[in-house]
Amino acid sequence: MKERVIITMPVYNGAPYLPALLDSIAAQTYPYLKLYVRDDGSKDNSVKILRQYRENFPDGKELILLNDLDYDWTNKGPHENFHFIYHNLEDADYYFFCDQDDVWDARKIERAVSHMEKYDAAIPVLYTHNYYICDGNLNIQSTLPDRPSISPKEMPRISLAKVIMTGTWAGMGMAQGFNLALKRLAFDSGPLTPSVAVDCWMSWVVAGMNGALIYDKEPMAHYRRHGQTFSSGDAGGLKRYQDWQKHMDRHCANIRNGIHDFYTLYGKKISPERRSFLELYQSKNGLQKFFYPHRLRKSLVDEAAFRVLALMGKI
Repeated sequence: MKERVIITMPVYNGAPYLPALLDSIAAQTYPYLKLYVRDDGSKDNSVKILRQYRENFPDGKELILLNDLDYDWTNKGPHENFHFIYHNLEDADYYFFCDQDDVWDARKIERAVSHMEKYDAAIPVLYTHNYYICDGNLNIQSTLPDRPSISPKEMPRISLAKVIMTGTWAGMGMAQGFNLALKRLAFDSGPLTPSVAVDCWMSWVVAGMNGALIYDKEPMAHYRRHGQTFSSGDAGGLKRYQDWQKHMDRHCANIRNGIHDFYTLYGKKISPERRSFLELYQSKNGLQKFFYPHRLRKSLVDEAAFRVLALMGKI
């Protein structure tokens, strides 16, 4: 197991949760990895904790605090911080997103790499796993329903419109890993609007460019939900719509700007059907968007809400 693995983690006021997460990364059975961290101007002891762990990480594992290299401690915001990290990385064989407040199964990286290495390195591959949805104290509440894995041969039949409108079609960022081919497509093809969420972006790119999606049914992490959790993830019911109301502008900007960026970077490389959807949703024709002839969301309530947002010009 000599493949190089890079984990990326933005941090902001994560002191209450960082020790449990960092312990779980240090305990990974996969022996070689680098954890790149950028602190986004924390006001607590996050940086002190990171430096302490950096000095005591096991052999073969390395923690790099980017702020100590460039002396930039400005607050960029969650999306911008992630983008900054990914534009300051060397090449590796595999990459993983990481949140500051979750806890990983010790086998996560080893298991993910074993799945991804089954594909040729030239094929863009996105791995995502099931996880335990927990409260703030890591008490398990539920897991996710099963999802299918999708091969490159099957991917052309996937609706890019549904993938984009679903957002987390391929899972939450904390559950995602991907190979170098997908990293180059997603982050090295050209500039992205800072408001575009990177986990959604990975879903869009692997689907639109006909890569492989691997879904691992075994829970490989504890996903901690607490009062400061940034994303609604797979929350349902009232919580889902409370999150949408609270972060409406952010959600809409993610879709709107993501569609623009996707069309700019890959519009000439995708099928006419996919390209026509992107062209429509880049236009200001809200009425035509409202009457888009294909289903975009799973539930009728979601479908109606998205079409109204499109009519209003939010999407």
